[in-house]
Amino acid sequence: MISGQFDLFRRRVLLLLVFSGLLLRISAVIFFQPPHISDDIEYQAIARSISGGNGFQLDGKATAYRMPGYPLVLAATYSLLGDSDIWMKLLQVFADLSSCLLIFAISKKIFSEEIGLTAMGIALLFPIQILYTAHLMTETVFTCFLLFVVWRVVNEREEKWLWNNVLLGLLLGIAVLIRTTALIVPFAVFIYRLGQKQRWMVNLGRLAFTYGVILIVLSPWIIRNYAQFDRIALTSNGGVNFWMGNHSGASGSYSFPMTGNPLHMVEDEFARSDLGYRLGVEFIVSKPLEFTVLLGKKFAHFFAADYWLMTTIEYNPLWKNYPNAATVFSELSMWNILVIHLPFMAVLLLCTVGLIFHKLDDSRPILFFWSLVVTWLMVHLVFYAGARYRFPVVPFFIITAAYGFHLIRVRTLRLSKLRTGACALITLIFITGWIVEFCTIQKKKTPNEQVREYLNGQPTDSVKTR
Repeated sequence: MISGQFDLFRRRVLLLLVFSGLLLRISAVIFFQPPHISDDIEYQAIARSISGGNGFQLDGKATAYRMPGYPLVLAATYSLLGDSDIWMKLLQVFADLSSCLLIFAISKKIFSEEIGLTAMGIALLFPIQILYTAHLMTETVFTCFLLFVVWRVVNEREEKWLWNNVLLGLLLGIAVLIRTTALIVPFAVFIYRLGQKQRWMVNLGRLAFTYGVILIVLSPWIIRNYAQFDRIALTSNGGVNFWMGNHSGASGSYSFPMTGNPLHMVEDEFARSDLGYRLGVEFIVSKPLEFTVLLGKKFAHFFAADYWLMTTIEYNPLWKNYPNAATVFSELSMWNILVIHLPFMAVLLLCTVGLIFHKLDDSRPILFFWSLVVTWLMVHLVFYAGARYRFPVVPFFIITAAYGFHLIRVRTLRLSKLRTGACALITLIFITGWIVEFCTIQKKKTPNEQVREYLNGQPTDSVKTR
């Protein structure tokens, strides 16, 4: 009787959480109308070109600068439901709710139902996830695909290995069409399967098979790019992003120089990408010390406060003409920063507890999460980093944070001097990074008098803020 009442209570809690999450996301879509100041401008332009019958074009020209997945879905909403962004945002609400349910399913499978409910509750009420549904960006849809991949992997059955890898390749192929970073996910799956005691050669064969299926999914896009640009390539923005994160004066995040950008001199987008790769490699080879410092900055940006999201909440058109990003960020309200960043800080610190003090029986899924996060981070250390780009792996922070909270609550931490020291060190790195970031913004911001002088000497939309 008591057990049945408890199960009924859990179901009611589950329904209440889902309803609250749905209400919050629909409210965000209706009442939060963020400006188009980033990649969303180009996604929308390409989608309108497709829905208007002009093909995959940007500024009237064929392009491969963006992957086709997100613009195609956006174009479908324009064609079928009308020229309004609301339908895509509602689709993103559905995708994000699906992500929350997948977080519950993954947590329940590898840990317990209790941890699953905690993780899902965090995700449903997580401010960053809620607000991103109102942006025309890839994050929400892509993350849903990534979580579905992980759910499939943790539910694999050895006797169905062929079906497992076909479905994995199909899902990841679609994910790559949204964001090319998904190409590294099979390596994390490879590491997880090794932890499941699969033989090396069998595991390598299945990895190759998965990539083969991914290639089949990507082949129409690759063929299109070869026919259009005479290039066997997925995208033409790789070199641009590489140089953006690897040049003298780079911040580690989005940091094109305002003047003297050599890439602006090249009109062909693939030639521009080639130049970006060449200049980036030259910088790394010629200035290894500066590159090493940049790696630290990229790491800090990856785990930093999501100032881009916070900027869209309080957006002021004048910010487009501010002399630097620090001046923009310094004008954000403290309430904005606390509401957005404090939940992330708490999740990341609890995640550290779960990753380090995990029980021995939970080593395999923890290894999977480590490999996902580390491989994702490595890609952004090579190119450039930013708080927005960690969004797809934040659900794994949330799952591990719920697990870490459970370990603290039931007092089953695997304590040792080494683990305690590692946890203290990582926590210190994160907290120090956040304090340094805040102090750096205050230090680099331009005084109000100079801002007014700067604005008086600038045309209204001379600087593009991203």
